[in-house]
Amino acid sequence: MTELLQTILLRVTIAGAVSAMALKLAGGGALKEVVRTAAGLLMLLALLQPLAGLHVLSWNWQGSVSQSDIDEMQARNMQTTMSTVAASIAKAVQQRAEEAGIACTVNVEMAKDADGLLQVDKVTVYYDSTAANRLSELQSLLTKECGVPAERQELIAR
Repeated sequence: MTELLQTILLRVTIAGAVSAMALKLAGGGALKEVVRTAAGLLMLLALLQPLAGLHVLSWNWQGSVSQSDIDEMQARNMQTTMSTVAASIAKAVQQRAEEAGIACTVNVEMAKDADGLLQVDKVTVYYDSTAANRLSELQSLLTKECGVPAERQELIAR
């Protein structure tokens, strides 16, 4: 990139010197206006011509990033997504349970299925002893709200 700037600076300097000499020799009148226009075009050409070769340069951002870095970024993004979705589901289920009069705390774990899609892997519910008689209602709620079968539900008394 520094080489490109040096080339542009050199060409613009040379074009400026040539333009100044041509304007000095042109004298006045209509010829001076023609030389001034030509000098402007020469300066523009000196500035833009080196930029025409930029398509040869590699602007591929992945060239400087290794595949392991990309894999690590994807894993972090997936982990962030899974934790965000899990927290949202846990909050919604906990709110729904509270509306039903069941005091509990919900923890949701996410996983990817065989197709790589996110799914609820396990739901752990910490319930108050006062809600012990309503466990079947709580399990039914988890099955309906999360689509998690009873074998992937864990109900723990606090």
